Amino acid sequence: MVLIITPEELLKMKGALLDADGIEALVLIKEFVKRIEQQKQSGMKSHLDG
Repeated sequence: MVLIITPEELLKMKGALLDADGIEALVLIKEFVKRIEQQKQSGMKSHLDG
């Protein structure tokens, strides 16, 4: 599984690290997990699909 990170997200990650901003880091992690879950769901096939 590959998670593509935009340049804006990378800047947010760097900013959260430099500022030791735990809340911003959690927001980013939540966004990444949500995106990963969406990718997993879109890649899953039902046994009813044929």
